[in-house]
Amino acid sequence: SVVVACRNEALQLPSLLLALQNQSIRNFELILVNDNSSDDTSVVMESAKSSFNNITIVDCKGNGKKQALKAGIQVASGELIVTTDADCRPHPEWIATICSFMHRHPTDLLIGPVNTHRPNSFREKLQQLEFVTLVASGAGAAGARLPIMCNGANLAFTKKAWFESQTDLHEEQISGDDVFLLLSIKKRKGTIRFLKSEKAMVTTAVAPDLKSFVRQRMRWTSKAPAYTDFHLILTALSVFGISVVQLALLFLSFLSVQYFIGFLTVFCIKLLIDFIFCMKIKDFFSLQLSPQLLLSLSFLY
Repeated sequence: SVVVACRNEALQLPSLLLALQNQSIRNFELILVNDNSSDDTSVVMESAKSSFNNITIVDCKGNGKKQALKAGIQVASGELIVTTDADCRPHPEWIATICSFMHRHPTDLLIGPVNTHRPNSFREKLQQLEFVTLVASGAGAAGARLPIMCNGANLAFTKKAWFESQTDLHEEQISGDDVFLLLSIKKRKGTIRFLKSEKAMVTTAVAPDLKSFVRQRMRWTSKAPAYTDFHLILTALSVFGISVVQLALLFLSFLSVQYFIGFLTVFCIKLLIDFIFCMKIKDFFSLQLSPQLLLSLSFLY
């Protein structure tokens, strides 16, 4: 069952529906959940009935994406649940690749790769670099059997695993449907894998402006107080700590040149590690990597 929660997605949803029509296999159940939309999302959903043999439309009684996904999953008939967002575009082999992998490697939670649509401007390229390094970090952590994050735009999980985690999903938090599920399955020592395949890729749009970007990141971080996972907290504190050290050394540089040398040393070491990491993921995510992009993102961080 493919579950898509939609809130005011009348403009984006038709492109996703077209991509789902073009999937190499069509024997899947499509569940569209209307999350209290105030635009023509419901009209677009109704029109999709003529294009899909097995489609269910649900009007969410609650509020927010987490409640919408819950409403969709509860009526799903499939034992395998696949989620994506209305503004995403999956590869034509997306569902086939996920099903093939899950058949060969039974998994409680499968993290799929997410990229941005092909960027054009420098701002879009910068956002893509920032976004895919987060996705790739989550993939690397899962590969090291220390999963800490994932993206609900491309997830597959068994219905059984979701129901077993239902009490751990922190419904009081508006967001976090993906990470809380991952952390719950991890706590139960369930199987969590990353699917490294370009055919399993979905792409999404970058934030249209700085205000939207900041609002998105604030939404992501708003659930941080509810995290209890040691590896996730340690990773967050490490990233934050390195940034604080660099800022402190930079400000102290006004007092002594030695501090400036210390700042350059820490900055360059981190930049080198980031560069090596980006080179390893460059081809898979089709990154248009350049020194200007890497330096700009490092300074922004």
